[in-house]
Amino acid sequence: MIEVLKSFGFTEYEAKVIATLLAKGVLTAREIAEISGIPRTSVYDVMASLKAKGFVEEIGKPAKFRTISTEEMISILTRKAKENLDLLREEFSKLRSDEEIEVVKLYRGKAVLEKLEELVNSSREEIVVLISYLKPEIREILSRTKCRLIVISSNVSNLKGEIYEINELITKNRNAEFAYGLIIFDSNKIFAIFVDHTMIGIVGEGEGVVQFSKLMVEPLMRELRKKKE
Repeated sequence: MIEVLKSFGFTEYEAKVIATLLAKGVLTAREIAEISGIPRTSVYDVMASLKAKGFVEEIGKPAKFRTISTEEMISILTRKAKENLDLLREEFSKLRSDEEIEVVKLYRGKAVLEKLEELVNSSREEIVVLISYLKPEIREILSRTKCRLIVISSNVSNLKGEIYEINELITKNRNAEFAYGLIIFDSNKIFAIFVDHTMIGIVGEGEGVVQFSKLMVEPLMRELRKKKE
């Protein structure tokens, strides 16, 4: 019992006094010291602390002490534990808001195309695509874009939007089977795609990874727009 009481914030002496009073009932300070093993010089300080916390009552003259009922004690401890948990939850929430956790998710095979279609359908402002080679299935999904579409690739024919064709993005010997690229959705999500026999997609939504991706794509876009003017 002593260790359990200490886990609720009682000192060792306080825990011993409560255990003694619960076991023996009403006692004087001298009796508490003798039974609990607490030095007599410390008993009155301990009793004053427990009275202030509301767990012990002083009755009669000469002074005797008793604990409040076990039901009242459990009620107080339960309330204090809840208050502490609420405070801890609030502090955890502050930590999460102060320091963003970057989360990425990995997709393979058909799940890559399914996720790409979901991201395309949910985009409302702009989709920016930088990809070495547009595989037919990727081209088909992008063709259904309902917002502004910007595409930089080695094969951009039959796509509507702000289109830039750069043959240097691809190695000619591998263009039918190998592709890699980056897609930015509404400036708040990125989708990195790698295709080499198996299709792999990585989705990131953290501010850090999105800003890093934009730093890679935007200088190229500015240069291509200048050349087009």
